[in-house]
Amino acid sequence: MSKYLDENGLAHLIKKNDARYVRQVSGKGLSTNDFTDKYKQMIDDLSYVKIAINSMTATNSSNEIGSTVAATDVAWTLNKEPKTQKIKFSSEAEEKLETSARSKSYTGKNVTSNAIIKLTVTDERDASVSKQVTISFQPKVYWGVSEKSSLESADILALASSALAGSRGRTFSVNAAAGEYIYYVIPSSFGTPTFNVGGFDGGFIKVGTVSHKNASGYTQDYDVWKSVNAGLGQTGVTVK
Repeated sequence: MSKYLDENGLAHLIKKNDARYVRQVSGKGLSTNDFTDKYKQMIDDLSYVKIAINSMTATNSSNEIGSTVAATDVAWTLNKEPKTQKIKFSSEAEEKLETSARSKSYTGKNVTSNAIIKLTVTDERDASVSKQVTISFQPKVYWGVSEKSSLESADILALASSALAGSRGRTFSVNAAAGEYIYYVIPSSFGTPTFNVGGFDGGFIKVGTVSHKNASGYTQDYDVWKSVNAGLGQTGVTVK
């Protein structure tokens, strides 16, 4: 006996020689050609798996605001062979790809703002699925120690640590020797942070706003936050 699902999703058993699903030919045994198209469709439905894009990546996808991305390599994996593949870079026209392709290289784009690369694939049943990656640009936040009572743009760049960020929140650890203050410097657009130092809330004050030019040549306002006390030693700081 075989099993199939009806239009309501209910399972039914089919007898081997059920006349509704088997072509009767006098004097011969059953072969795969004897089953009706309806029965074959049921079998196909049971084994069908919709196409999926398992992963998609792009090189040079995270960048400091003000920088330029000249090239990126896009790669992806699928759960099965596609019927069609198309890829679209930002506002450019969609490009048809060979079905065997699993990567695409772009050069000479000189991208300076967020750009989306979108892949669309179809399968033998014309089911369609899309996935995208973004070439993105963000400012950095900076942290470290200094003996100075405030910082200018060059001092900010000289701090020991920095990271691309989309918000002010971060946890970090520094070693502030005698006479050294802990600094945390963020874009003014990130708003007012709260600090927890060694398990206690507070401990930082805002000492100014600086028109900061980053290493990629982009200028924007940054707020400079400094620990109230110097010489805190090895200290963990949580920023929210």
